[in-house]
Amino acid sequence: MNILIAGASGYVGSRLVSRFLAKGHTVRCLGRNAKGLEDRFPNGDIQFVEGDLLDESSIRGVCDGIDTAYYLVHSLHSGKNFQTLEATCAQNFVTEALAAGVKKIIYLGGLTNSDASLSPHLKSRADVGEILNSTNIPCLEFRASIIIGDGSLSFEIMKNLVERLPMMVTPKWVSSKAQPIWINDVISYLTEASHHTLVKGEIIEIGGPDIVTYKELMKTYGKIRNLKRLMISVPVLTPHLSSLWLGFVTPIYARAGRKLIESLTTDSVVSKQVSSLRFGVVPLGIRDAITASILNKDVAQSRWSDAVSSGIRPDKNPFAFHKIERKRYRFMDTREKVVRNPREYAFLPIENIGGDNGWYFANILWKIRGWIDLLIGGVGLRRNRRDPNRFVIGDTLDWWRISESVPGERVKFISEMKLPGEASLEFTVLEKQGSIFIRQTAGFNTSSWLGILYWYSLYPLHLVIFEGMLSKIVARANSLPLNSEPTDTL
Repeated sequence: MNILIAGASGYVGSRLVSRFLAKGHTVRCLGRNAKGLEDRFPNGDIQFVEGDLLDESSIRGVCDGIDTAYYLVHSLHSGKNFQTLEATCAQNFVTEALAAGVKKIIYLGGLTNSDASLSPHLKSRADVGEILNSTNIPCLEFRASIIIGDGSLSFEIMKNLVERLPMMVTPKWVSSKAQPIWINDVISYLTEASHHTLVKGEIIEIGGPDIVTYKELMKTYGKIRNLKRLMISVPVLTPHLSSLWLGFVTPIYARAGRKLIESLTTDSVVSKQVSSLRFGVVPLGIRDAITASILNKDVAQSRWSDAVSSGIRPDKNPFAFHKIERKRYRFMDTREKVVRNPREYAFLPIENIGGDNGWYFANILWKIRGWIDLLIGGVGLRRNRRDPNRFVIGDTLDWWRISESVPGERVKFISEMKLPGEASLEFTVLEKQGSIFIRQTAGFNTSSWLGILYWYSLYPLHLVIFEGMLSKIVARANSLPLNSEPTDTL
């Protein structure tokens, strides 16, 4: 069976690819950065196709020869017009699928019990389902409530709140009812559906056996972890205020958190279970699902922040595209220092940079900048790498996303914080005239006077930070004993 997965870099899509590869199927992955997908799935009968669903010409032919197409694309991290962008992506996809003669489409949407008060996010999910069902291609729409699994957005919010706060003020939305489902059970439903005969327009609601509130879910997590937590309910915290609070306490940034919270304000309970009974899936209860997620830490496989949102256009996210918009003004700070140790040791401090290890110099200033970014709705500074042992293109690191990587030689980060331009940071190990150098390049591209003001106002501070950071990196590289293994973590 030839399978296409649109959204293969996302939390669900990445795991679905792995499941199909394990079963011996041929998988074609559609993404906006093929190299990032190749780094993530180096083995198996797999094809990587680069295309942008916002640009219908770039995806022509992507569905040729495909039996089953999975649509797992979303714009959760996009701005206010994400609903329009999601609709455009879905329409372009289904048009291409129809032209290629795809036999079936399978889609994962959101579960809700109130059509009258849908959040913008859930309304957009439902609208996408209607678009995918607008042709004569049979389309099955699964609708799921909270997904439990290490790395999922809702699970990471719950885990970080309970782990970090002995007492918390809980707003009204934590009392809405939900029917959580374990991520592995979601993947089982999705994979099994590829073998089913589909009925056009069919909607199947899936969930675990337990109906709980988000508050009860947090209490269950606390009991499993032997953590006593006091929760005080208040009616005054709006989704907007709650999302800002989540940005400070958890690795979730405000924009994504707000869309999720707005979706949690209404109940999401399975109302029609009959259709899901024809699948051979016996979902875990919340206690077993949480325990499995804690014990089987497979976050390296995928996490909520892996995918670049489908609704971000080329001029807003250079990682996702090769056709970067030309900015009128380009600023660079490039500096080099000699490393005494051999080349294979020079890249080790760079491999361990960011996250819990910090940025080696003026870490308090990095944290302050991260807090400022959180205050204005940015991503902040608490997104660790999915794979701590290597730089995988597409992975996040604090407010950066890895855009280029050559193991042991070079890595480039693109900033995802709120800025009046595009910022980048690059490290390269090179050899010149018999000596080993580490080159550090900070770049900033902008087309606005605000961007120019931003660069020059911070330039004196950047001079100190960039010089100090490179000096610390070189000092660490030189301090590694030559008789130690080059793979040792510093």
